[in-house]
Formats: sequence, C-alpha cells, structure tokens
Amino acid sequence: MAPEAKPRRPHGCLFYGCLIGTVCLGGVLLALLLGLYQVRKMIFQFTDSQPMPVPTLQMSPAEMEQVRHRFQDFLDALRLGRQTLPLALTGDDINAFIATDPDLRALKGKLYVTIEGDRLKGQLSLRLSDLGLPFFKGRYINGTGTFALSLQNSNLWLLPELITVKGKPLPSLYMNKIRRQNLAENVAANPRASSALDHLQSLELKDGKLLLIPKTPQEPAAEVK
Repeated sequence: MAPEAKPRRPHGCLFYGCLIGTVCLGGVLLALLLGLYQVRKMIFQFTDSQPMPVPTLQMSPAEMEQVRHRFQDFLDALRLGRQTLPLALTGDDINAFIATDPDLRALKGKLYVTIEGDRLKGQLSLRLSDLGLPFFKGRYINGTGTFALSLQNSNLWLLPELITVKGKPLPSLYMNKIRRQNLAENVAANPRASSALDHLQSLELKDGKLLLIPKTPQEPAAEVK
C-alpha cells in the first residue's frame, strides 16, 4: 500500500510579504528604467548643449526709438488719466522692446516673436532649467513655440502652449511642466512696468497685432455743496 502523501503546509505571512515586496521592487525598477529611457530620449532628440541664435530684428535704432516713444506717450496718457485709444503693436515692435527694454532683458537673444492672426508665436532658445526642468542642467531647447499672452490682476503672463523641436512637439511629460512657467514674471518686479500694467484693462491679439486696451479713466467725484 502506497504511503499517504503529506499535506502541503500553507505558506506563511513572511512568504507572501517577500513575494509582494519582490513584485513591488520589480515595478519600481521597471518604472525607473522607463524614466531613464524617457530622459535619455528627451536629451538626444529634443535638447542641445548650446543655445542657437534667434533671428535678428531688422529695425534701425531710430525706428526702435520711435516705437519706444509711441509706447511712452501711451503710458503717459494712462498715468495722467487721459482718454486714449488702444495701442497696437506688431511682432517687430515687441521684438524691439525685447532688444532694448531692461524689464525684458531675460528674453533678449532667447526669443523672437511673430504674430499670426490671433496667435503669438516665436523662435526660442532657452535653458531647460529656466523652464522648470532643473535636472536637465546645461541643456537648451532650440525650436519654435506658440504662447498664451494674458493680463490677470495687473500681472503679465506669457506661457508656452506648444514647443516644437526639430519638427517634433515636445513630449507632454515635460510640456505640462513648462506650461506653468511664466516667461514674463520679471516684468511685474519693476515698479515702472507694474504701474503701466495697473492702467491696462486687457490685452488682445487680433489681425497680426497686439492691442493694449486701457482702462476707462475714472471721472472725478462731484463736490458736495
């Protein structure tokens, strides 16, 4: 008569704990490897070790000075509470400000703007660390972009919406982070620029131009007799 088979002892909690731990560790390692693959892909396909020159503004110093005077006259009217029409700026006018205005020095040589209909576009060469991606130290994004420009509570916002490099859109994994970076955040830190923004009602992109729409001047309060 064949001996009876001994019943198998159930696995203890330690066994299942080790099994679960092994599975979790494998998942972590897989995620790490995928992450490293994405980072390497990002580095080789979408970044460069050196910045690339953006287009040079074809505008004479006299023409740039004329743009600045027109803008200054607009600001003076706002500060004095005079009624004034919206100021229309072309892409070249904005590039003139980027080239000469101290408030926009952070963008000089890094962004060249064009306005197509109601869309703000541009060629850019920016360090990834300036776009909220510090782990890509020393790497640059050289490409083209579409930007959202708005005025919110007297603060100027210039947010990248889409960046294309070497004919390919930047992966959403990184684009979602970059979209939160305000490229105009230094403007409000300057008292002169901040005062000007306080007098604007809104900004509007229309027919290839940027319209600066002023607030309606407040009527002086009537004296009580």
